[in-house]
Amino acid sequence: MSPIGSTSSPKSSVTRVAKHHLANEDLAIRFVNTAAWRLRSDVEERLPGPEALLDWFHANDLLSRGERTALQRAWKSDVEAANSLCESAIALRELIYNLLIARIGGQTPRTKDLEAFNNFLTACGAGATLVWRAGDYGWRATKGMASLLTPITLSAAELLTGIRSGKVRQCQDDRGCGWLFVDESRAQNRRWCSMGDCGNRAKAHRHYQRAKGHDLKSN
Repeated sequence: MSPIGSTSSPKSSVTRVAKHHLANEDLAIRFVNTAAWRLRSDVEERLPGPEALLDWFHANDLLSRGERTALQRAWKSDVEAANSLCESAIALRELIYNLLIARIGGQTPRTKDLEAFNNFLTACGAGATLVWRAGDYGWRATKGMASLLTPITLSAAELLTGIRSGKVRQCQDDRGCGWLFVDESRAQNRRWCSMGDCGNRAKAHRHYQRAKGHDLKSN
């Protein structure tokens, strides 16, 4: 279940269907899901450092190839700035996750989470503009490295306040997947982040349990 632009991991079995579903999710959801197996004790970090973060930005059309290369060069001579942005990005990701989980559970979000997210939102200003790239619209940061987080912050704010906020779900895979998704199904009963990954495994497990139960009754 590798997110778009992430590095592969021995724990993750990536399928084309899972990639397809993730690519169609909101930017904020894609970003939150760079932490895999959230419901396990050993959460898998898919953004272990600045280089992985830049790769994710590029894979999700927040940076052009040239912009990514330029930042890679700049960060080689300013490691502190690179680490600072990476820390801010992870902090934003966890805030978005906490706020969405509170919404899913019908709970009041923690005041400190809301205040911290609002700090990111206030800092956005006009920090990004729309560009036309490769036949589609995309984002371009205009106020330094910190504004790279602007599109993600705005995506989260829109998701949290828009008409789709009540459709955000968390994957019910029993292995502890924990990925979030927006349930666009007509019946509003989608349970897994991807039918081609966690969903298929759950169906196979239920089939095995039924067959096992039938065999025990037969004996």
